[in-house]
Order: sequence, then C-alpha cells, then structure tokens
Amino acid sequence: MTITPDFAAALRTESAAFRTALQTAEPDAPVPSCPDWSATDLLWHLTEVQWFWGQVVAHDVRDPQSLDRPERPADLADLFAMYDDAGEHLQAALQALPDATERWMWTADPALHTAGYIRRRQAHEALVHRVDAELVARQPVSVIDAALAADGIDEVVHVMYGREHALLTFAPTQGQVVRIAATDASVAWTLQLGRERGVIPESGEHIDDANFRPVDDIASAATVSGTVADLDLWLWNRPTSGQLTRSGDSDALQALDEILAAGLQ
Repeated sequence: MTITPDFAAALRTESAAFRTALQTAEPDAPVPSCPDWSATDLLWHLTEVQWFWGQVVAHDVRDPQSLDRPERPADLADLFAMYDDAGEHLQAALQALPDATERWMWTADPALHTAGYIRRRQAHEALVHRVDAELVARQPVSVIDAALAADGIDEVVHVMYGREHALLTFAPTQGQVVRIAATDASVAWTLQLGRERGVIPESGEHIDDANFRPVDDIASAATVSGTVADLDLWLWNRPTSGQLTRSGDSDALQALDEILAAGLQ
C-alpha cells in the first residue's frame, strides 16, 4: 500500500532543516550539486520560490508576470529574515485552503492546478534544496522520509518528465524501456524512452527532445534499483548515499542517463 506523505509537515520540516544547514555554510561556498550557485544564492533561490508560491496561494494570482518581485537583500541576516517570512506566509496560506482549491500552476494538467499540488510541489522543492544545503555545509545528508521520497519519484516520473503536452507528440524508441525499482519498498516505475516533437505556435520553435513516458505492463530492457531515497536523489541529479544497481541493456541505460543529465536542477 502506498502511503501518502504529510506534505504540510514535510514542507515545514525540510524548510527548517534547510535553514539550519545553511547557517553553518560559508556564504560564498559553491553548492556542489548546483555549481553556478553559492550558499547565499541557494538561500535566495528558495526564498524567492516560497515567496512566489505564497503570493499565488494567498492572493489567487492568475498571471505570475503581474507580481512585483522582491529585491534580494544585500545583508545575509536580512536575507535569512526574508526567508523566514516567505516560508511562514506560504505555510499559513496553504494551511488556510482545502487541497482542491483552484490555484495557478505551470503544468498543462488542470488536475494539478490546486493548492494541494502546490503543497506537494513545495515539500519536494524544500527537500531537494535541504540536501543541497547540507552538501554546501559539508554535512552528511540526513535521512529522507521514505514515503516522501517514493512520492518524489512518482512526481518526477509523471509530472516533471512524463507529462503529456497538447503541442507535443511522443515517439517511443523501440527496445528502450527502463524499470526503476525500489529495494526498500514494493514500488517500481517503468519508463518508455523516446523523443517528443512539436512546434510552439507563438514562436515557431521546433521541439525535438529526448524524454520518457511512464508505462504499464511492458517488458523492460534494463533496470536501475536502489532505495527510494537514493532513486529520488538520482532523478534530481543529486549524489546518492548508497550505490544504485544497474543491469540490462547499456544503450537504454545510457539514453536515460542523457535525459536526466539535461534535466532537473
């Protein structure tokens, strides 16, 4: 049975752990998992993210371009204070709304245009950047809740990569099917690799990108297995705590590696 995580609790816990880790980091230290960022850049990023979604949730913002973005404080103490305010506002705004409340979301799937999905998305955002904060602070990565990690894998597979788009056509590559299997839970995901193609009407831009779609009841050519926490980190291009096991068709595994390498930050 799949356990639904407590996303509100996860958002609160992971945001606090992020702050605690960054307080011990050198402000100018580079973030190993986000090489273009310093520790202070990482703090500003999550501050901006939580501020933005707090505005969307609290004020039912339908046009994100209409928001006047805050300026980045020059003083580190002021930046931490702004982070605290943004997080408290986001959490309070989410707590005030039922999951089904409609809110703007960037995904094409209208079922995800809800306060509940924003809560879920921000819990995972805080988790991934908590890991970044611990890495830049040169701390061991602390335990990741297994239910949250399993849900994180599901979100990556179904939303971040595998979502359908009205303007894109997915063409599967024959034989390139990879199974992702958890070694510490009875969960697995099967990915059909291929390419998605289309044209953006507004710009005329031609899209031809490698991607995948989740599929059922199809034989896999290769398998990647590990704990749910390590699989979640791997899909987010973060270092794993343990070793992942890879078996099967090397071409399919390499094709998946290339998709992920160009993917999530």
